[in-house]
Amino acid sequence: MKNKNLALIFLFIITLAGFVSCSEESENQEPFVKSVVLSSDNKTATVTFSEAVYGNAEGTEAVTAADVALTITGVTFTYTVEHAIGSETMKINLAVTSVVQGTEVLNIKAATASSIYDADGAAMDAMVEFSTDKLGKDLGIIGKWQSSGANIAPLLVTYFKVDSISAEFKADKTYVVHQFNEGNTTNTPNLIFSGTYNIVKSTVGNIWTITITQTLPMEASVSGIFEIKKDNNTDVLWYEVVQTSGTQNVPPTPALGFGSSNGGTLGLINIQKYLRLP
Repeated sequence: MKNKNLALIFLFIITLAGFVSCSEESENQEPFVKSVVLSSDNKTATVTFSEAVYGNAEGTEAVTAADVALTITGVTFTYTVEHAIGSETMKINLAVTSVVQGTEVLNIKAATASSIYDADGAAMDAMVEFSTDKLGKDLGIIGKWQSSGANIAPLLVTYFKVDSISAEFKADKTYVVHQFNEGNTTNTPNLIFSGTYNIVKSTVGNIWTITITQTLPMEASVSGIFEIKKDNNTDVLWYEVVQTSGTQNVPPTPALGFGSSNGGTLGLINIQKYLRLP
């Protein structure tokens, strides 16, 4: 009789354990960010969730930009979101408008505790944040540059007899440019330009805008555009600016592209090209 009672107790314990195990397995877990893949140009981030997600508890809406909170410390950007109702993946379109040092990460989480849901209505924890790998470095014009020969803008050769130019745009937003004219065989430049600058990356391709407050050799305001292109793994700076103070010059724009100074009347003769120096 004693053995029979022990067997019944043992069976009850096993049944209870099985019930608890099944209850734990059937408990719905809230969705979470499983992975994020950044494009090398920092323009997109593909988010994969742990399961299918929705923008409301009823499962009738897609996740929108208002449902996610993104941060990149020290970087200025805007974003849009592409998501289909019930999809496990979401595409984030990033528009970064500032310099990226290459040490920053993208942080992503649900905007609120009622922003992102799974099919059973479980909400994503808004306190849990996912951090990506580091963003790709994009310093814009920061660095040292040199231009000579065919890279000198035809306008500078024709009207100012320029032979070569070296430029340095520093991280503190100051710059210095040394201009050497034809016939100068010394190490002393004919002209030195210096001042401060500000750059903003546009949403048109990889074109940036630049505004310059020149202090030497005379005070002037200068505006234009630039883009860093690749030529056999060498950075080539395409640079087009005009002096706007004391003139009727109209700077080129990202929308109209290179050659759009003064409404395009200058054509391509105002485009300066530089090679990045080590």
